[in-house]
Amino acid sequence: MSTTCTHLGCTPNWLEGEKNSSAPVTAAVLHHRVNFEGPAARPLERYAIRRADDGQIEVDKSRKFQKELGQWNDPDSFLQV
Repeated sequence: MSTTCTHLGCTPNWLEGEKNSSAPVTAAVLHHRVNFEGPAARPLERYAIRRADDGQIEVDKSRKFQKELGQWNDPDSFLQV
């Protein structure tokens, strides 16, 4: 997942007790990386991810996937088991 808030570009803080993330600038709340409360208009973006032949996990930050466009269903947007 990208760690950049989709509202103003800050980095949300993990709130362990609430099991949510909160953007420090706007207090947008992200539950399971999906906008839940506040001004963030959409969920965090996912990066392309894959397991290389040697078993290492590779993240391609040049490719992003947006939930609202249905791109989270793309097999390149999540690590397959």
